[in-house]
Amino acid sequence: MDINKGIENLRKLMNDRKIEAYIIPTSDPHQSEYLADHYKDREYISGFTGSAGTAVVTTDDARVWTDSRYFLQAEKELSNSEFELMKLGDDDYPTIEQYLDEVVSEFGKIAFNGNVFSVKEYKKLSESMGSRTLVSDVDYISKLWEDRPDLSDDKVWLLDEKYTGESAASKIARVRDVMDASGYDYYFIGAVEDICWLLNIRGNDIDYNPVVLSYCLISKDKVYLCIDQNKLDDEVTSYLDENKVKIHSYDYIFTLLKNIPGKNRIFLDPERTNVAIYDAINSNVKVSSGTNITTNMKAIKSEKEIENTRDAYIIDGITLVKFFNWLEVGASTGTLNEYVASKKLHELRSENESFVEDSFESIVGFKENAAIVHYEPSNVGSKTIRNEGMILIDSGAHYLEGTTDITRTIALGNLTESEKIDYTLVLKSHIAVFLTKFKNKTTGQRLDAIAKYPLWKAGKDFFHGTGHGVGYLLTVHEGPQRLSQGSDVEFKENMFTSVEPGLYIENSHGIRIENQALVKKAFENEFGKFLEFENLTYVPIDTRPIKTEMLTNEELDWINDYNKKCEEVLSPHLEGSDLDYLKESCKEIWQINNLKTS
Repeated sequence: MDINKGIENLRKLMNDRKIEAYIIPTSDPHQSEYLADHYKDREYISGFTGSAGTAVVTTDDARVWTDSRYFLQAEKELSNSEFELMKLGDDDYPTIEQYLDEVVSEFGKIAFNGNVFSVKEYKKLSESMGSRTLVSDVDYISKLWEDRPDLSDDKVWLLDEKYTGESAASKIARVRDVMDASGYDYYFIGAVEDICWLLNIRGNDIDYNPVVLSYCLISKDKVYLCIDQNKLDDEVTSYLDENKVKIHSYDYIFTLLKNIPGKNRIFLDPERTNVAIYDAINSNVKVSSGTNITTNMKAIKSEKEIENTRDAYIIDGITLVKFFNWLEVGASTGTLNEYVASKKLHELRSENESFVEDSFESIVGFKENAAIVHYEPSNVGSKTIRNEGMILIDSGAHYLEGTTDITRTIALGNLTESEKIDYTLVLKSHIAVFLTKFKNKTTGQRLDAIAKYPLWKAGKDFFHGTGHGVGYLLTVHEGPQRLSQGSDVEFKENMFTSVEPGLYIENSHGIRIENQALVKKAFENEFGKFLEFENLTYVPIDTRPIKTEMLTNEELDWINDYNKKCEEVLSPHLEGSDLDYLKESCKEIWQINNLKTS
């Protein structure tokens, strides 16, 4: 589509209702992080393909707000259109609210599609717009998007309790316990990954996210699932019936909400509930809000989920060793590029019997492309991989045993001094997290600072979170916990998190090292309970770029012990050149001033 022509056509529609600003978020009716192609409204109107961002079109201006992960990508993709990049978190750029306050007249109209706009964002906008009118019943993109992709009609499937470790009935009972204790008569769930977790179902409605678009309403004695019923076969229908789940059509959720008797209390998550849903609730019903009950529950993994995830990382570790061996051999031929490498990695993963799908589009960035945090190679224009510099591979998979997310930065040839220093700083940051002992319920904000200290000490930083929760065959990014400067969520036993510090030097190189960790009890004494992170990932960390003199003895022991463990875990499953590659990758390293060398 011609982006500027699309903006022009949008403005014509806006003018019909005297709309001064139209907001297009990156969202679907469930406020999902990743979207089915059908709901990529912001991508359609702007041409910006990143997974996060908001577009705003006014009568004479067009802008896109996104975060630091996508600055380089957005600048490139928006360059040939009227859209201007607004950098979130940069004080030189106004927030969306500040911008609208400046450009929209005192009694002007600001519009958006209420079906894809969260209650949280609506309240935030309402509080800052004063006398301006917010219009939520406007879906202009549907009028403009003539060849809009259809929604998936793939069937829902069950995830066996040998993987989940708990029945749907048991989870529902636990939810009702919380409802009873809190005085809630109803609980609305709009987050599709929460619904899938609760009911032990999975689907194929969103690429890389095995979920199904649906709504759920729980009362004291009933569970309603609102879904496209054509997606349910007899097996799934029977399982849901056994667990006393009543099935309705997808849009019937509006009827259910309207029919809740007055003076009842309903609980919902304003971040995962859209405005249209909220407006459907009887005005006499009392609304309580907070993080979804199910979000907090699924963040604490069952023993079976933990056990299975350990197996998933062994499967993935074997696959990645084979891949990196293939990559390093192929780099010398001059026939590989980033795109070919990403497809090879997918091919190797798909050979595993329990493989479901990739958990996100693989990031394969060679040399300067690695500085683009969410770089995705394409079939056209991918960089040829050679025996020089570094390559960053961030990838993952969904297996029946669980979900993986791993990043490695590999030296393919000679490195500059600055590349070695930066790599070692990122490694120190990564190790700092795994060496940390912390009090129970320490927030992600405090842990993030510990991770970033080695980089801050050197006057450097990265502008994304250090880690995120990981779902179990659901979304690879899972809350509520995050290792992030903006997170006040407490870390608790049996939570998962990624640990992925990085450093990105534009037009030069990018580095990120990522493992997944389990929060477990370290010890308990008179000062309370202390926790630590247990590594779940087994893929050797490249030692060739390390400046060993920058590591403390404790850090040196950690990297040697880690790689030794990788060899112990993976070697029984490898042979030939792959086994040789593993052993070479796991060789012990020593301080440069010692007699021994790597």
